[in-house]
Amino acid sequence: MIGKERNTHFQHPIPSCCQDLPHKHDIPKYGARVQYTKEPDTTAAIDVQDAKKVQEILGTLLYYAQAINSTMLPTIGTLATQQSAPTTKTMEGIKQLLNYCASNPNAIVRYQKSDTVLHAESNASYLSETKA
Repeated sequence: MIGKERNTHFQHPIPSCCQDLPHKHDIPKYGARVQYTKEPDTTAAIDVQDAKKVQEILGTLLYYAQAINSTMLPTIGTLATQQSAPTTKTMEGIKQLLNYCASNPNAIVRYQKSDTVLHAESNASYLSETKA
């Protein structure tokens, strides 16, 4: 459970409404011949103190996401690429991620016996990040 305790630690207020997504949803352009990456972030840079806060939050949530709630991993990966030069858009992403944590505090990993053998290899991050 990370909701209330972590939000108190990070001095983040409990959201007034439920946040169901850890990141902003990008609407796909169906039928387009070419899918372009997002435009570079041109919002203002944040100060050093807020940049340290971004790093602390991402480090804490990365540990939690790897252990319990893997639904946050893509969002943390995206925000981690921005932590060397965070902007106000990065802080908006952090706020949405913390709202998601507060709205979904009781993540559970459940394993059940199965005879299925899963083999997979993926490069799912293709065109998902700018400057990649």
